[in-house]
Amino acid sequence: MEFATKIKKYRQQNEWTRQTVAEKLGVSCKTVSSWENSRSYPDIFMLVQLSDLYHVSLDGLLRKDHEMIDNYKQEHEANRKQDHTFVTSYIINVVASFYFLCRSLVGTGWINQLQPG
Repeated sequence: MEFATKIKKYRQQNEWTRQTVAEKLGVSCKTVSSWENSRSYPDIFMLVQLSDLYHVSLDGLLRKDHEMIDNYKQEHEANRKQDHTFVTSYIINVVASFYFLCRSLVGTGWINQLQPG
């Protein structure tokens, strides 16, 4: 059974409306609807909240929903690439700043005053 079907079933077993679940989790009713209709997936923090709310394990919520697991894998890979790009950009900016700082010090003649002679 896929994740969306499971959380809908758990909600109905508790005789809760989507609005009730939304209020308990601090999200909108539309968000709960999106999860139950497989239009979006909750983040990891919200998965833990759902697990606690319905008194089921995370494994019970996620197992056998390969589409959802693939979605998380893709998000993880995208975040990893984004982190790599950020670090590379940061290093380039630091090196470029250092280069231009040194050039301006040489251009003002200030660096020459530091040399003995």
